[in-house]
Amino acid sequence: MPQKKIAIIDADFGNLGSIINATKYLGFEFDIMKTASNLEPYSHLILPGVGSYNRASKKLQSLGWFKAIKDFAETSKPLLGICLGMQLMFEGGEEHGSVEGLSFFKGRCEEFSKDNKFPLPHMGFNFVKHNGSKIWNNIPNPSPFYFVHSYRIKNIDNTATISKTFYGEEFVSFIEKKNIFGAQFHPEKSHQVGLKLLKNFIEQN
Repeated sequence: MPQKKIAIIDADFGNLGSIINATKYLGFEFDIMKTASNLEPYSHLILPGVGSYNRASKKLQSLGWFKAIKDFAETSKPLLGICLGMQLMFEGGEEHGSVEGLSFFKGRCEEFSKDNKFPLPHMGFNFVKHNGSKIWNNIPNPSPFYFVHSYRIKNIDNTATISKTFYGEEFVSFIEKKNIFGAQFHPEKSHQVGLKLLKNFIEQN
């Protein structure tokens, strides 16, 4: 089996502590990547993120990460976006002004509906009704995962495989197509089911 080595992007908008600890716990080798340098030696790429879509998109573009991430995805190696990292995989977002995303999936990141009476941000554990694909192997359906967000994806890509969660309205909480995966929740903060999902991701390829 080829050696697993994970690149974790640090573009100054990610909460890296938990994902670092989770990757260490699982026993996989990783590097923190502050610049969009050569990703060829890496078997997997993780894009974590918290905060503003607008700021994160502009930061990734200014540092050359948009091209580096897209080039990595074209190699068919597994790529995972977490929370804001997942949102950035879509066409764009409306937080603090409209900006473009990586456009791996069709859809845009918008605030929860004004008709939604649930308090924002959506914070804490909530259930994900997953689709039973390979990355969900040996994970109960549904399972609780940890969320912190006020925005969600609208006009979703119907060619992708999705899992959903309810918070005043149903929204996409996980998406996958070929080698590209996105989690609106934080698997690294979701106890054993989250660690299992990360392990399943890293064992892809």
